[in-house]
Amino acid sequence: MQDFMVTSHRRAELYHWFTALFAAPLVDEEIREFGGYDMHAFLDSLATLDPLQDATEAFRRQAGRVLELDQPESELSEHYQRLFGDDSLLDTASLAQPEDEAMMLMSILLHQHGTRLEDDDPLNACNQLEMMATLALAGADADNETDRIALLDQQRELANQLLIDWLPPFASACEQKDSFGFYAAAAGLLLAMFSMDIHYLNNVAQ
Repeated sequence: MQDFMVTSHRRAELYHWFTALFAAPLVDEEIREFGGYDMHAFLDSLATLDPLQDATEAFRRQAGRVLELDQPESELSEHYQRLFGDDSLLDTASLAQPEDEAMMLMSILLHQHGTRLEDDDPLNACNQLEMMATLALAGADADNETDRIALLDQQRELANQLLIDWLPPFASACEQKDSFGFYAAAAGLLLAMFSMDIHYLNNVAQ
C-alpha cells in the first residue's frame, strides 16, 4: 500500500507539471527554474527510466535553449500562442473525436472534482491531464479499498477512452508546428510518460 501511495503521488506530480507547461505561457520565474538544481534533479530522476531517457534529454536540451533566448518569456510566449492560441492544439476534439460515453465520463469527473483551470471544457487537454493528477491524489488518500479501486478505474477509463486517442496526434502536431522545439519536446516527453502510465494502470495497478 505504501508503494501505491508513493507511486500515486509521483504520477500526480508529473501530470500537474505537464498541465502547468501547457495550460498557459510560462513566466520568467518559471523559466528560470529550468536552470536550477531542482529541475535538473527532477529530469535526472525521469532519465533513469529507460522509456523516458531520450525524451527527457531532448526536453532538457530545449529548456537550455529557452534560457539562452534574449527575452525568454516574450519569445517563448510567441511560440506558445502560435500553437495554443487560436485553433488551439489543446482542443482535443480537433485531434480525435471522442465517443459520447467518454465525453460523459469527463463531464461527470469535472462535476465531481472540479478543476483549478479557468476553462472547464471537458475537451481541453489540460483539464484531462489535471484530472489524471486529481484522481491519482484522491486514490492515494482514499480511506478504504473500495474507494481506491473506484478511483483507479476512473483513471483507467479516462486514459483509455480519451487521452490515448489524442495524445499521439497532439505530440505529432507539436513536432510539426513548433519551429523552436520546446513544446514539441515537452509533448514528446508527455507522450512517453503517458505510455508508461497507461501500462501501469492497465497491467500493474490494482
